[in-house]
Amino acid sequence: MSIPTISNSTPAPDSRGTVRSSSGQTSATGAGSSNRASSQQAGTPQTNVDAVSISSQAVDLQALESSIRQLPEVNAARVTELRDQISAGQYNVDSQRVADKILAFEQKF
Repeated sequence: MSIPTISNSTPAPDSRGTVRSSSGQTSATGAGSSNRASSQQAGTPQTNVDAVSISSQAVDLQALESSIRQLPEVNAARVTELRDQISAGQYNVDSQRVADKILAFEQKF
């Protein structure tokens, strides 16, 4: 297979290697299905086995994700506390603190 380049009319050589499919069959990249069909008809046994290994970091991340999923999405006690303060007129907004947080957020981006 040759791939023509943009600035040159000379085709670039195809240096891609072989690819193994999930069934373990080997075929050249870009080759047509006729190569695969002929290797299947030959009746050669496939001894390749696919293997997956998960790093310890991935296992730790999976455990962390699982524990996070078990947490409630809303802190009901905090919501109730704030609702009661607002209803009683005791909730005060610190406008300077809100402005500082907005500025800090905007400076990150």
